[in-house]
Amino acid sequence: MRIAAKSLLLGVLVFAAGVRADALNPDSSDNVQLARGAVVSIQVTFFVYSYEHPWNRPAVQRASGTGFIIAGNRILTNAHVVSRANTVRVQRPDQRTDYSARVLFLGHDCDLALLGVEDPAFFEGSRPLEIGENPELNTEIEVIGFPIGGDRVSITRGIVSRLGMDVYSHSRIDHHLTIQVDAAINPGNSGGPALQNGRVIGVAFQTLRQGENLGYLIPPVVLRRFLEDTADGSYAGYIEFGVLDFPTRNPTLRTALGMNGSIASPNTGVLITSIVPGASAEGHLQTGDVLLSLMGHVISESGDIEVDGQLQPYSEAIDNLPVGAGIQAEVWRDGRRQALQFPARGTDIIDFQRKNYDAAPSYLVAAGLVFQPLDADLLEAYGQQWVAAGRSDILYRYSRYLSNALYEQARVFVILTRRLADRVNLHADSSVGGIVQSVNGRRVSNFAAFVEAMDDAIVQGPFVTIRFFDQQVPLVLRSSDIEAANMRIAENYGVRRDRFVGPDR
Repeated sequence: MRIAAKSLLLGVLVFAAGVRADALNPDSSDNVQLARGAVVSIQVTFFVYSYEHPWNRPAVQRASGTGFIIAGNRILTNAHVVSRANTVRVQRPDQRTDYSARVLFLGHDCDLALLGVEDPAFFEGSRPLEIGENPELNTEIEVIGFPIGGDRVSITRGIVSRLGMDVYSHSRIDHHLTIQVDAAINPGNSGGPALQNGRVIGVAFQTLRQGENLGYLIPPVVLRRFLEDTADGSYAGYIEFGVLDFPTRNPTLRTALGMNGSIASPNTGVLITSIVPGASAEGHLQTGDVLLSLMGHVISESGDIEVDGQLQPYSEAIDNLPVGAGIQAEVWRDGRRQALQFPARGTDIIDFQRKNYDAAPSYLVAAGLVFQPLDADLLEAYGQQWVAAGRSDILYRYSRYLSNALYEQARVFVILTRRLADRVNLHADSSVGGIVQSVNGRRVSNFAAFVEAMDDAIVQGPFVTIRFFDQQVPLVLRSSDIEAANMRIAENYGVRRDRFVGPDR
């Protein structure tokens, strides 16, 4: 994807039906009727963690969604339907019993998942659905699924109104192509297939919170990329092009770059202002380059390319490339055009800004002080409090992480989120909300490094001195007091474990 500011808030996830299948005129939708046997009801129990009380056992909740059978006796659905699943049960419309399923692959960056069912009886008599091509604008589609509270297949008709790059709200930061449809679509049909001429042209996955009768589908190009990626038995995920850019609409800017007379407006590309560490562009593009074309697509002064007669962000040209594929680019550098080729690759530098669906929340409780990594889930839990408290320093380090190269300060920032009151931490209130910079003079680069530094400082004694960004006064604890305090805190506040350190994100 191209790293860019989010301009569209996509809401929680997704489709439901408005018309029962048996109420339709069977002559009007023969292909849909034939496809009903491949549509699957999915019932899930899943874990929900508290980021305010991360030491608590997770709550178990229930949810439902839809999937559909594809070649190879597999079920394709949304990742958000089966994320954090404890149990997964599936059932086709013509079956009287459900079957146990297991998650084979999860693609959180594209909100897709593949399920498997060991019992072959589940698939008997089914006909797998085939993936089609992107639909034309203003054409009719039909979405099949199981509405919330219902056990019968329902069908929603809609009209394709737009194809464009949008945020996939499951991860919160990934941008891919979507299909927008005008239809009365409500929660309940997540993962259901959208059909046109009997073939799948999309998977229902999200809706716009403020938009009536607007739903979104994951298009065939994204479905195919996910299936091709998992064909080798693993999921590598999406690549990151990895640049920050600026339009070249200003003719004075183009003159300063030496472009006037050489490159005609409006196809003057975008100025590269920053390179994301670890991404595809690192080591190949440079700050100050003007990106003129990508994979043969000429880039406009606003950063658009033409794809199938429509303007799209230039990231669409490489978004669905697999890891290792060649990227062809043309740049304006040193007063002339230069052609470049380099391999596509991903980067994990902004993984902390993706929602965490793979592990319990990381935390450390030391002397009643709760430390947690700053990530998407912590922002969701504490964001409103930080805004109300005017904690612009925390919000700045999250939102400006790439544009201001804050990764040079820390890979993942650590926040002192709470004080569990105890006599050992009576004077620590002023430090709550602090962003950890160092422990006993040791710089902290991520949460695992912070926990290690704390453990070493406690052992080495006699004091643990924690310094915070933008604060002059450190937090000082006596090492010998911490162990006894931890025991009191565990008993008084029900802290079962003093820590959990999950994968570094």
